[in-house]
Amino acid sequence: MRHLKTLGLAAMLALSAAPVALAAPVAAPELTVTLKPAASDADGTVPFVDVTVDIPAVSAGAGAPLLRLPLVADNVRTVAETLSNLSASDDAGPLDLVVQDDADKPTRAYRHWTAARAVRGTLTVRYRAPVTTLANPRGAAPPLELRTDGGGFSGAAETFLIVPEADTAYRLAIRWDLSASGGGAAGVSSLGTGDVTSPDALTPEELGATYVMGGAVHRYPEVPPRQGFFSVWQGSPPFDGTALMRWTETLYHHYLGYFKAEGTPPYGVFLRPNLVNAGGGVELNGSFIGTFDQKTDERQFKFTLAHEMVHTFIESLDSPQGLQSSWFSEGIAVYYQNRLPLRAGMITGDEFLKDLNTTAARYYTNVLNTTPNSVIPERFWADTRVRVLPYDRGALYFALVDGEVRKASHGRRSLDDLVLAMLDRRRHGQPMDHAAWVATVTKELGPRGKVELEAMLGGALVLPDDDAFGPCFTRVTAPLRRYQLGFDPEVLIEPKRIVHGLIPGSAAAVAGLRDGDEIVRPVPQDGIQADQKATLTLQVRRDGQVFPITYLPRGEMVDAYQWARRPGAPASCR
Repeated sequence: MRHLKTLGLAAMLALSAAPVALAAPVAAPELTVTLKPAASDADGTVPFVDVTVDIPAVSAGAGAPLLRLPLVADNVRTVAETLSNLSASDDAGPLDLVVQDDADKPTRAYRHWTAARAVRGTLTVRYRAPVTTLANPRGAAPPLELRTDGGGFSGAAETFLIVPEADTAYRLAIRWDLSASGGGAAGVSSLGTGDVTSPDALTPEELGATYVMGGAVHRYPEVPPRQGFFSVWQGSPPFDGTALMRWTETLYHHYLGYFKAEGTPPYGVFLRPNLVNAGGGVELNGSFIGTFDQKTDERQFKFTLAHEMVHTFIESLDSPQGLQSSWFSEGIAVYYQNRLPLRAGMITGDEFLKDLNTTAARYYTNVLNTTPNSVIPERFWADTRVRVLPYDRGALYFALVDGEVRKASHGRRSLDDLVLAMLDRRRHGQPMDHAAWVATVTKELGPRGKVELEAMLGGALVLPDDDAFGPCFTRVTAPLRRYQLGFDPEVLIEPKRIVHGLIPGSAAAVAGLRDGDEIVRPVPQDGIQADQKATLTLQVRRDGQVFPITYLPRGEMVDAYQWARRPGAPASCR
């Protein structure tokens, strides 16, 4: 409840004596982005997108901060250094823009633009953003860059959209000019299909988290609803896209019930091919961007879809933001990605076990699984073994909590109750942050709840109880091998991937890799790390010759925890 300052008696009498005209709320200014993709060529490549940005009510002095675009966003190189045909004007006419780049920063470096004279009125910026067909040169990264396949293109706004330097919140209006795209072309964004405007004002970060896909694309449903589920994809997946999206739509409706959602919030799924780490994806502004290649397993991809949908309903902690609290957002998404489809009868018990054991195997064989949470942000992109920890360790932590809550309450309560309590805080305007989770888990489990959380964050091994996943399954051990790249993992994020730190006797060394070899293509690792039998192929340049080196990136054998169907439990038990 909001508390008003007490008024003096005379003031209250004055207010009661005459009607008060309340000021109408001031509508947020509207930033309009028009996207005009070029015609695709015979190979289905869209070479560029012409972008127009109209920013209202600008007032800036000569040389004052005006516009910006990240140079790198989430390990993805943006179009900041490759865009062309840049021009700008305001109410007084054309503007000369001056560019300046930040020095390399540990967080995010930007390209900034200022104007040589004062700027007044509507600022219009036009430029051409190139669209790529190449793998991300920086290696593992979410699918955010402008990419083209099959006559369509897609990308996150933060990789191509120039935005105001000020932190003003704008309603975002997306307008599509598909005149060059041919008949049947469509434009879709996180906000919906076609020309749309966000109902709420968006901060610059939220503007950047808007996703777009346009051109020759596929959709389900063909006529998207005004609210609820919609999907769109480019390229040709190795599965029936419509059938998979119909499955995802059904799961979405189950989630509405599980998380007691208010109304039917829009939820969009965008799918596109990916050359590195296909089968993964990212959640942005209530949408999921998933990727595939011709080897993507549809059954496994369902868990990715289920995972990312959890993010839309639970989101992340309000603070601390970013990778520091990814144990919560990613861990809870992994925890629910198999449990909720199992409850809904949309996967089998065996499929549940396979997904659970993939997570458990990767965690319990990870030689870095005692890395403290505080180290993860700085090492996240440098080492796949660190990158997967928030997912794997977080999920097993939530399984541990769920089991303890069920036992303490004699089966009357579960982790669901704690999650719903957190979501209820957010709905009532209270912070859903780290402190709120500490209070929630401590209220449920007593001091032990806080102690276990702090131990997990400090790097202590997380081990759920034998029956943490229900009466049908029991904990066992199995001999599994640790993931071992065979050389310094930071090689894979360096501008030129020159091998160093080769481990003598490792599978990489035995296969013929040498210090000084150059790896000429980005290397996917996250999925391979989870698969005991998956080989790794490096394209290596040595003495002017390029050739492949393939090996099984595994080291020592260790006993790892897994879960199996309990003896005597019927196959129908789940």
